[in-house]
Amino acid sequence: MFKLVYKVNPEDNVATALSDLVEGERYPVFEEGRGIVGEVEARTPVPKWYKVSITDIREDEFVVKFGYPIGVSVVEIPSGYVVHVTNVLLSHEYDFKRLIEEGFILGEALTRIERGEVVRVGRNFKPSHPALKDLPNRTRIGIAVAPIAEGGLVRLGNMVDIPRRLGWNERYRELIKNFYRFIRAGLLDFSRLQVV
Repeated sequence: MFKLVYKVNPEDNVATALSDLVEGERYPVFEEGRGIVGEVEARTPVPKWYKVSITDIREDEFVVKFGYPIGVSVVEIPSGYVVHVTNVLLSHEYDFKRLIEEGFILGEALTRIERGEVVRVGRNFKPSHPALKDLPNRTRIGIAVAPIAEGGLVRLGNMVDIPRRLGWNERYRELIKNFYRFIRAGLLDFSRLQVV
C-alpha cells in the first residue's frame, strides 16, 4: 500500500492513513482529483486506516472528512496527530501523546458507564494501560461521551461523534462505506500519484 495520507475534499482537515504512520516521518497528502497537495509530519503514531490531522484543529472545532463534519474535537489537535472517535474524554492532567504511543485502550468498564459519568479507577474502571496501571483507587480518568457496557473497553480519544442534525447523514455514511470498499479493492484512482 502507498505510504501517504488520503483526503477526498479540499475542505477536509483530516486524512486517512493508508499505512501505519511513524512518528517523526513525513508523508505526502494525496487529494482525490488533484494528486499530491502537500505533506504532513506524523507527530504521534497513526495506525493504518485511522485519521490524521492535516491542519491544526482547535478545541471544539469540527473535524471534517469527505467535506462533512464528522465530529467535534474535545482538545486541541495539532497537525500530524491521530484523530479518532472515543468513548472517554480524557482529563487534562494526562499526556495524550504518551498515552497514544503506549496504546489506545485504557482499560475495562467494571460496571455500565453512562454518558456524562466520571470514569474512576476502581469505581467503574479497571486500568490496563501501562501509564495508568498504578493509579490509586478513585483517580479520575475522564468523562464518558457514550455509554460503555460492563466489561466494555474504555478507549482514548480526542474527538466525539456529532449529532445527526449537524451533518451525520445518509449521503456521508454512503461515502464512507464506498471509500473503504474501493480502497480495499484497489479501485481508487491513484493515477496522479508519482512515486519518486
